[in-house]
Amino acid sequence: MRKADQKTTASTATAEINKLRDLSESVGDFIRYWGFRRIHGQIWTQVFLSKTSLSGAELTQRLGVSKALISPALSELEAYGLILMTEDGKKTKRYSAAPNVIPVIKDILKEREAKIIAATQEKFGTLHKIHEKRGEQESLLQHDRVEELGQMITLAQFALNFIIGQSDEESLACWTEEALKAEK
Repeated sequence: MRKADQKTTASTATAEINKLRDLSESVGDFIRYWGFRRIHGQIWTQVFLSKTSLSGAELTQRLGVSKALISPALSELEAYGLILMTEDGKKTKRYSAAPNVIPVIKDILKEREAKIIAATQEKFGTLHKIHEKRGEQESLLQHDRVEELGQMITLAQFALNFIIGQSDEESLACWTEEALKAEK
């Protein structure tokens, strides 16, 4: 390979590494809203997109973070079933992405979001009863908005139940295709 070609290859590799790190940070920011830590998203993105399994040391280097931050996050991601650990012949633990994240996503939705929506529905139901009992004239609340909020909560429950009710065997591509159809 010519020197100029080597330089171009090294330059594009560096650009890819930097953009991968940027994406990892962005995914980390996104999943913080799901109750995970940013490092979980950063690690998962790296492992998910990698051609080969990655060691903790490789992840530390790629992300520019400490081993003390990586190690517990790897254990947590493994416990959730998002990554899989294997040992190579040198006893180095290596991590690869789980082949299907849909069951994990559904479990998280069942465990957290379903409970939040159920609690919200219960509290709304209690408030709605009081609102109805007081009547539209006596209540402090705008009746149409109370009804609209109830509809929003019902829609959120329906959407969550729809997602949870989908087959684990369906691929993320199937879900994405359905979502894109719904956008049109």
